[in-house]
Amino acid sequence: MTENAASSVPEPLAKRRTYRRLAFGVLMAGVVAGLVLRGAGYPLAGEGVYWLGIVGAIAAYVVSPVPLLDERDTRMEERASRLALTAGAPLFVLGASALRTLNVLDVWTAPAFVWGMGYGFLAVYVLFAAAFAVVWYRT
Repeated sequence: MTENAASSVPEPLAKRRTYRRLAFGVLMAGVVAGLVLRGAGYPLAGEGVYWLGIVGAIAAYVVSPVPLLDERDTRMEERASRLALTAGAPLFVLGASALRTLNVLDVWTAPAFVWGMGYGFLAVYVLFAAAFAVVWYRT
């Protein structure tokens, strides 16, 4: 980037970019370092570094002089959430039905891990319904 191009970015946008990079960089460094330490046999140190990354990202968010997320980010999050929930619902319904049917027909018994994933999916949708109800009654 040339000096003219860098100086043409308005200061609030440049600050937003800088603090966003700082927040996500610290978070990703904490996650990666935490995984590496866990893999190297230092689970407690890995957990501590993981949390340092989270606290560092929150600190960058709090001390930033400009909001790190704008309306465009909010709209993109809403669209991505809607897309993920819409795509996951038929997957969950069809997958759960297939697992129950295969189990009843004695064709295949899913391992406990798969059932756990199904209950995890269910928990996400129950949480979404609860959040939706809260938003519905508050507006």
